[in-house]
Amino acid sequence: MTSLKYYLLFLCMLAIALPSSEGLAESNRQDLFLQSLEAKSEKINSIASNFTQQSYISLFEDTISSKGKFTFSRPDNLRWEYTAPFVSGFLLKGKTGLRWDAAGDKATPFSTDNSPEMAVISEQILAWTTMNISWLDSVYTIKVTNYSPAVMELTPRSALAKDFLSLIKIFFSPDATHLQGIELHVPGGDYTKINFSDIEINGVLPDGIFEKE
Repeated sequence: MTSLKYYLLFLCMLAIALPSSEGLAESNRQDLFLQSLEAKSEKINSIASNFTQQSYISLFEDTISSKGKFTFSRPDNLRWEYTAPFVSGFLLKGKTGLRWDAAGDKATPFSTDNSPEMAVISEQILAWTTMNISWLDSVYTIKVTNYSPAVMELTPRSALAKDFLSLIKIFFSPDATHLQGIELHVPGGDYTKINFSDIEINGVLPDGIFEKE
């Protein structure tokens, strides 16, 4: 009788420890979907788009809005610039780049090797744009909350990162080939939403787009 009790207890513990079939199915579905996202992204060599950015900050009554342009070219060329209501931005070619704003006459050079801030910003943008799933998974817990249209939630794994970033939401195009929007949530409830528009995939980029005029 005693051995039967231990056997039943073992079965109960095993049932608790093993994931449910529903959980396994969802995990498999997400893994396949993430692989599909990465495969589709690998076909993208360049992106050019406009964007609007809206920041919802509890200290202010009004939403803080701005507009700009985003350009990407493989493997690691970026240009992110705000055009209204202020002018600022940066461009990156590999590990070196330039930053500028309306107050300065000239752009300031930087390297991701000696500018931790720009290294983090550019690394994040490149990871989202290219859907580098292995890198994203090493930094965030990934959860696909909707498959059509696709929505992905990224929660920082690092306790240090959670001090200034609580959640990232990524919204994809209907065919799940590229980003259409992103939300950056910080502790306390404030967040910034960026929506991309007039998106051109694999188009011909202007000469010198990754150079500052």
